[in-house]
Amino acid sequence: MIRRELVQFQSGKFLLTGQWDGPWNDLPDDNPTGARPGVIFCHGFTGNRFESRRLFARLSADLAAAGYWTFRFDHRGCGDSQGDFADFTATGLLEDLRAALAVFLADGRADSRRSAVVGFSLGGLSASYLLSQYPDFVTGALWAPVAQPDIIRDRLATYPGFEDYLKSGHFDYMGTRVSAGYIDEIGRLEPVKWAKSFARPLLFTQAEGDVIVKPAQVRMYLEARANPADELLMISGGDHFFGRAENGDRVRSRTFAWLEERLRNENRP
Repeated sequence: MIRRELVQFQSGKFLLTGQWDGPWNDLPDDNPTGARPGVIFCHGFTGNRFESRRLFARLSADLAAAGYWTFRFDHRGCGDSQGDFADFTATGLLEDLRAALAVFLADGRADSRRSAVVGFSLGGLSASYLLSQYPDFVTGALWAPVAQPDIIRDRLATYPGFEDYLKSGHFDYMGTRVSAGYIDEIGRLEPVKWAKSFARPLLFTQAEGDVIVKPAQVRMYLEARANPADELLMISGGDHFFGRAENGDRVRSRTFAWLEERLRNENRP
């Protein structure tokens, strides 16, 4: 059985929605205080706390059933959080991440000394930021992580009428308004630099056939970090969302095992 709890928290002028998933029984055998290993999730561009093909929801359920507490949240203008996606800017992205991290660390149900972060696509950039903000994370798993944020702007620029965003203040991306603030600011973020500052091992996952966040992006992380303990799970073929269902299962399974190996065995003072 899994316990689920929705929470709301403030980020700037926006009220964001978060979700805790965890076990029914409160007191783990190895920690009488009640805190268990914890994982915070960071979703991608125009995504939400469930993520495409429910990849986050399914991994979160796996972890909760194994006795972890997980925290997933929707950025402003995404999922159940306040705002429109036009309110989503690079500055707002970081503000939301800091607010979510504060909730995750302050709540008490997740052991801050046995915690990790999982991020997908733009959420891989977000995960890198959280790792730089809280170096006591034990590890992280970055799925198809964005290394050069300008690739998002470059992709939008291939759509007809892109230049009109300069006049209107937003670009209509398949029915979603993307703000000029996002388009103009996102390239200034430095996820590879953030990830490089984190000393502990990370798991990277990438599909060879991903044309949205190409494999060259994950190589930038690996080359910059030069950490022999890092691992790259490369999915043959696939796409940005890993393609076949069995590929998604493989990503979830390896991520679960990676977190289990490190969070369960972490020595706590």
